[in-house]
Amino acid sequence: MKAWGWSVAAILAAGFIGFLALHGERPEPGLARFAPAGLLADWPVGQVTSVEVSTGAYQQSFRRNPGGGWRPEAADAATTADLTERIETGLILLHNSGPQRTDLASEQLGEFGLTPPRLIVTPRLTGGASVTIEFGGTNPLGLERYARVPGRSEILLLPAFVADAWEALAATR
Repeated sequence: MKAWGWSVAAILAAGFIGFLALHGERPEPGLARFAPAGLLADWPVGQVTSVEVSTGAYQQSFRRNPGGGWRPEAADAATTADLTERIETGLILLHNSGPQRTDLASEQLGEFGLTPPRLIVTPRLTGGASVTIEFGGTNPLGLERYARVPGRSEILLLPAFVADAWEALAATR
């Protein structure tokens, strides 16, 4: 190639880079919008009026105050400063975090730590609708927890942090 050919190629390359710098753009924001995929994805979290959490023989119920905070229903239960934050975090995780798998055989409940379940969470909506979520053991990697909704045939594999948020709440007695 002649010397003038290299000069022309360099000028064209510089022009192309300049064109991209001035007119190139990223894809439109919002093309991949977040969509909640959790077990409570269809529920407005702000309309949950009560939650029951049980681990083994221990059960505690919480009710939403008219002002938006949460309180234990038991008269002798202590209200901690971060109770509202813990419950709201747990509800948001149940709303947003979808199952990793839903194709596990329900005949193996014992292998998944679901007979009996290690943790049970039951949120209720304003109109009285409720859903019970039973959490079992962790998967071999420890990153997910087996779970099920009574009345449904599938076993779910949910991120472990979803159950961890509720277990931390149940641990504060």
